Amino acid sequence: MRRSRNRSRAVIGIVAAGLITAWPGAARAQQTPSDSLRQQVEALLRRVEELELKLAEQEALLAAQAEQAMRAEEAQGQAAYAYAGAESDQRLRRTSGIYSRPFVARFGQGTAVGGYVDLEFEAEPEEGEVSFEQKRFIPFLFAEITDRVHFGAEIEFEEGGEEVGVEFAAMDVALKDWLNVRGGLVLSPLGKFNLIHDSPVNDLTARPLVDQRVIPTTLSEAGIGLFGTLYPSDLSVLTYEAYLVNGFDQGIVFDDDGTLRLRPDLPSGRVGAEEDNNANKAVVARIAYSPILGLEVGGSIHTGVYAPGDDAVRDALGLVGDERLTILALDGIFSRGPFELLGEFARASMDVPAALPEVQQGYYVQGNYHFGRGLVSMFPNSIFTAVVRWDDIDLGTERDGDVSRRLTFGLNWRPVEQTVFKFDAAGDWEFDAGETEIEPKLFFSLATYF
Repeated sequence: MRRSRNRSRAVIGIVAAGLITAWPGAARAQQTPSDSLRQQVEALLRRVEELELKLAEQEALLAAQAEQAMRAEEAQGQAAYAYAGAESDQRLRRTSGIYSRPFVARFGQGTAVGGYVDLEFEAEPEEGEVSFEQKRFIPFLFAEITDRVHFGAEIEFEEGGEEVGVEFAAMDVALKDWLNVRGGLVLSPLGKFNLIHDSPVNDLTARPLVDQRVIPTTLSEAGIGLFGTLYPSDLSVLTYEAYLVNGFDQGIVFDDDGTLRLRPDLPSGRVGAEEDNNANKAVVARIAYSPILGLEVGGSIHTGVYAPGDDAVRDALGLVGDERLTILALDGIFSRGPFELLGEFARASMDVPAALPEVQQGYYVQGNYHFGRGLVSMFPNSIFTAVVRWDDIDLGTERDGDVSRRLTFGLNWRPVEQTVFKFDAAGDWEFDAGETEIEPKLFFSLATYF
């Protein structure tokens, strides 16, 4: 910096000397000095000093800005350490859709493809079952029709291709950050896990029990609605999603042959992309608030009539026609340094025939500890994660039994952020009609985006 200032002074001195020499009457001044010429020279020298002072001030300002930027970058790096970079953690500040997913190939300016795949191994010693399973193969498609019109889709091949379906297929029209329109087969924003259920994102092989039975993940529904992001302050973020969808059907309480179930089964009531069974539409919405980097809390609701609209079918099933299902969910995630705490609670209340329980609920709490970054030298960005999770669900709160609990310990390794190897050991407790069963389970899986 000092060398730069000296060079600047030399340049200014040369320019000043040139100006003095070229000044009108300078030749006469050399021959006949005058007070007027001395005043002009003194004025030029004062101007040179002023320019030197301004140059010094600019150099000091640039140095201060550079130091401030360096400190901000260091602080951001420390704050982002939580999970290979908190901003890269796809569980934070994310609405449904495919925008945050990685894509391996792009064609032209507007089309991209990608996806994820996972392989699972499960051992249940008590049942004598030990098996590998090609669980999921999920391709992604994305098209940028214009800067403001986008289309995204996910196609799911599960159980080695035995189940094939469309998980997400929606068109988005971007108006503002806080106002976007989406229509198609949407990923319902019911709880957080339904939005971040991809195998490569999560740290355990099995999904939480509450997100298997009370919130039937994956829950996709045909409909239309709005979503957006707002920024109440420099650090805080508010996201929302709200859709009008078809909702569930009578499958939650009746088998396909019309037989009454022993207890409600919400996964069997999913309609997905199929036609609704009644004219009433359901509403699903979620709002989430992140006051600081690494913290988010969210609340969501799904409510609608599930009974069939056909009078003959409804009468044969013994339903009135206004039977309603409402699911409420709360979720949260907190990340600080290498530690992470997340969880979700859901409660489903429904109008059902008298023989069935009306309320189902459950929750999970999970803690993660990230360590050993770069411990495997050939993968400098690799990281290990130790995981513990407690699951608890009650599928009939008005009666004894129907309670399931699970304690899971896990260890996983990510050679890169998009790829993970998981090792899990779980113990299941089943409390059903006064009987208690304990069953150990072992899981191994590998998953990767592509």
